[in-house]
Amino acid sequence: MGRTLETFTQKIDRIRSEWSLFRRALRREDQILLDTLFDHARLHAQASSYASPPDPFPAILLSILIEERKARLAQEERIRALEQRLR
Repeated sequence: MGRTLETFTQKIDRIRSEWSLFRRALRREDQILLDTLFDHARLHAQASSYASPPDPFPAILLSILIEERKARLAQEERIRALEQRLR
């Protein structure tokens, strides 16, 4: 029988597991943040799978950066809106 290929979501979970000792060494609040970052990577599993990189880690990092950038832009927009209301 042929071998089943690992999905990108499974790759994310595998890498998350590989970093479990690092996670365990973090403070509780940082563990939660790390979990959130890996959750962000899962949001882009389909695009990462489509790109099919030989090493999934850079795609995971880019997915995390995309989500972090979106959050920052949303915060900047909220700040601009608040500043407009104060004028």
